[in-house]
Amino acid sequence: MSVLTVDKPFRSFFLGGFECSTHRRQDGRRLDLLAATKHNRLLVEDYQALARHGISTVRDGLRWHLIETAPGQYNWSSLLPMLHAAQGCGTQVIWDLCHYGWPDDLDIWSAAFVDRFASFAAAAAAIIRQGTEGDTLYCPVNEMAFWAWAGGDVGQFNPGAFGRGPDLNRQLVRAAIAATRAIRAVDPHAKFVCAEPLINVVPNSDDPEHVRAAEAKRQSQF
Repeated sequence: MSVLTVDKPFRSFFLGGFECSTHRRQDGRRLDLLAATKHNRLLVEDYQALARHGISTVRDGLRWHLIETAPGQYNWSSLLPMLHAAQGCGTQVIWDLCHYGWPDDLDIWSAAFVDRFASFAAAAAAIIRQGTEGDTLYCPVNEMAFWAWAGGDVGQFNPGAFGRGPDLNRQLVRAAIAATRAIRAVDPHAKFVCAEPLINVVPNSDDPEHVRAAEAKRQSQF
């Protein structure tokens, strides 16, 4: 059994990742990137391909909307093959629990969103703990600050709001904290990461104005 330490939390220095967004577009279409990329059907092949390059730690995701088909009722058929493939390939997974998407019956602005997500996280952690050798890792809510901007300020992601970025950010943080506590109640040794995008913006010329504009854009992410 592998044990993670502060100095070496991951099995490999480089990490792989599989796009697992599940949000709804403004036209109502639900995205499922694990299915669109066929990763959900090629789990073993994908994990083995990374292993050939010395990558044995990956980020992968649960699809909450597929699992919680009704309030408090869970269907783990989309998760179990991922657990089995990871275990069989010796792949360490950082599990995304909420990657831009949630069940259709939930209002993301409601207190129920936080409570339901915490319950889902605890149930998922029990399944993952049972199917994982070694320590478990989670990213409860993916890219909270970015999601708050994209979905709460400029309406590009669901919930498609404008001017409510801080409200959405606080709600996502509440959900992440509640989920972390719920997971720890089930699996006290679970470890957590918080993921945010980091970008570098470069000017397209040496013109001082272009340089200043590029730097201002780069700084804006913080």
